[in-house]
Amino acid sequence: MASLKKLSPVWTHMSDIVVDSAKGSWLFGQNGKKYLDFTCGIGVTNTGHCHPKVVEAIRDQAGKVIHAQANIVYHQPMLGLVDRLSKIVPKELDTFFFSNSGAEAVEGFHQACSPLHRTHERDHLPRQLPRPHHWHNVFDKLKDRVPRRIPTSDVRSSREPFPYCHRCRCRPPSGDCCEGPLEDLEIMFKQQCAPQETAAILVEPILGEGGYVVPPTSFLRSLRALCDKYGIMLIADEVQTGFGRTGKFFAIEHFDVVPDILIMAKGNTNLTGLPLSGIATREL
Repeated sequence: MASLKKLSPVWTHMSDIVVDSAKGSWLFGQNGKKYLDFTCGIGVTNTGHCHPKVVEAIRDQAGKVIHAQANIVYHQPMLGLVDRLSKIVPKELDTFFFSNSGAEAVEGFHQACSPLHRTHERDHLPRQLPRPHHWHNVFDKLKDRVPRRIPTSDVRSSREPFPYCHRCRCRPPSGDCCEGPLEDLEIMFKQQCAPQETAAILVEPILGEGGYVVPPTSFLRSLRALCDKYGIMLIADEVQTGFGRTGKFFAIEHFDVVPDILIMAKGNTNLTGLPLSGIATREL
């Protein structure tokens, strides 16, 4: 199609399939072929494409109001979502903020952290413990999206490897975490960024596109203790792992750890793929 050539090449494409419709786990192309959708919208359509209840809910809402700007009016779907999320997120998280995408949700957590870390007339800026070899660095994107009152040059981050026992230099036979990644983090605090200058640590409870790595249970618990020791906020990035993809509503539940902020997107829009993300946090 000539129109395909007019699309910006910013997004890479894994195929040249033009989809006509979708149902369940299947995509149906305009070429008459059907394709098994292993991507699930990259972790979005948790209940499959076009689930009848989801389609009915979208049609019903479209006949009432499509756009009700949240900072101008309240609307019942948003209030109802707060009530339902309150029943599934950790009970300690009682405040919600909604946006359109995972990147905006990360920006929301940054704004939530910044007021808590102002000393000597300057913000102590967030840093992260991100997923290695991940396809994006959220803080690289964040630099272009931070509020104007915070200079983009001040948005800094530090990286530490995700605990991957198969590749670990120690690999204890017990299977418990050797604490190597946490020791590396302590070294980073001494060499690169002091704990008192660190607002938050961002971590995926289960590594996503870096290889789908499940960390030892003791790692996240020890990371929680480390954050408590230094007064650092622990942020759980559940953009891909949330809403049932690991057998629980949120992957962090497998580790019996409560984060200070939980980031959600993709599967949270009633598993439809509509543009909605959010954060759940303790009242600040």
